[in-house]
Amino acid sequence: MEILHCAILLAVLVQAQCEVAVEGFESVEVREGEEAILSCTTPSDILFCTFRSPTDETFTMKSGLPYEEGRIVYHGEDEKRECGMKITDVKEKDNGEWKCLLTALLDGQAKKGEKAAIITVAKPPSDIHIEVDGETTAAVIVNYPENKERKVKCVAAGGRPSASFSWMLGEDQFSGPVEDLENTVNEDGTLTQAQVLTYESQPAHNGKQLTCIVNHRGYSEDQLSAQQNKVTLDLDVQFQPVAADKPQEFYNLAIGKEHVILMSFRAHPKPSEVHWALSDGIEVAEGSESMDTRFKADILAEGPSDGMYTARLTMNPVKPEDAGTTSELIVTNELGTTKYPFTLSVGDKPAAAPAVSDSLDGGVPSPTEAGSGPVIAIVIVAIIIIVVIVVAVIARSQGMLCFADKNIGDDGEKSAAQFEALEKGEASPEKEPIKEPNNIKKEPEPTNENVPIKESVDEKEEKKSNGAHTPV
Repeated sequence: MEILHCAILLAVLVQAQCEVAVEGFESVEVREGEEAILSCTTPSDILFCTFRSPTDETFTMKSGLPYEEGRIVYHGEDEKRECGMKITDVKEKDNGEWKCLLTALLDGQAKKGEKAAIITVAKPPSDIHIEVDGETTAAVIVNYPENKERKVKCVAAGGRPSASFSWMLGEDQFSGPVEDLENTVNEDGTLTQAQVLTYESQPAHNGKQLTCIVNHRGYSEDQLSAQQNKVTLDLDVQFQPVAADKPQEFYNLAIGKEHVILMSFRAHPKPSEVHWALSDGIEVAEGSESMDTRFKADILAEGPSDGMYTARLTMNPVKPEDAGTTSELIVTNELGTTKYPFTLSVGDKPAAAPAVSDSLDGGVPSPTEAGSGPVIAIVIVAIIIIVVIVVAVIARSQGMLCFADKNIGDDGEKSAAQFEALEKGEASPEKEPIKEPNNIKKEPEPTNENVPIKESVDEKEEKKSNGAHTPV
């Protein structure tokens, strides 16, 4: 019976042809120890589901049929529609190309199909280091500003797949011109990558660390906590004492009293010589005093912050001739000498100057600026006059206030007689009496019988004299 089954299976396989379409087989990327699932399917009923590993091992997948003590099992719900494999504990040997081999029943015939996918077992770089001038190093000396730019290369070797790089200076993110070099594929399939950073130094960078960070999915949480993805470069930025932007000014010196002058600066390496050159030709080195003991210079002290130093000079007493003088603090180290001028003043510090105008002559207004005030005033006055005229016209047209035209009728027009007289160039006719408002109720006009006859003044006089009028 078993021989018959084998014969039938062999016949099916012989008749099968590679004509069935395989769908849904996608590559995955996982870390070692994680889970990976590969799944493929076809529109027809699946007869046989097989996977071939990168090491050329074959796994015929079927529900309830585990491999390697359950590490590799069938994945899916319907064996006629799904051909799936689950790897519960991914190992390094699983990395590479896998093939899904299907045998399906199509038009009454057994037909084959296959499709390839990649399982990428993420592997973090086994070595990361920094190179300067072609040599692996953990520290670099930079003379500023002569050779302030350096090419710093970060190398990550033995990783899979490719990684990305980022940089930090001290505790802050650092960005600068970078160049990614072409990857090199090693014999075991891993990569060697490198990124070159063009680093431009500054005096404030001295004593800090430039850190290269390799970002890769293969690192475990423990490896990240141990900072195995980082490599640092100690920066020794050397420079002569940094010059001040402008002379320093000291105020409120009291005649006859002691006054202390403090001046801070940045230098690396530490200054080898410090002395004060005063206005009257007196020079006082650090840790000494003048011949008359009026000036005393303390030993140079570190601070007030890292990489800085502070020089201290005590004047006792302050004399009237010290006011308005200019002196210098002169500092020398291996890379050069810098002078720091300063001035002394007996009075208080001047109040802050008012905002400076944009004119080119130091705050004096230009002719254009000087003439702009009157022009603006004229414009404002003109606008006020125009507004007044407009308001007057509107008020007159609406019959408001004292602007109302007594000869304007109910319909808002002048009498025809006035316009006619104006057109002829004649004097304006007598104004018509003001009409009463329409809302005043008028009494009905009396009939001719009831209307009294209007008498002239002469007639009234004649009646008063009872007709006894003497003709002239």
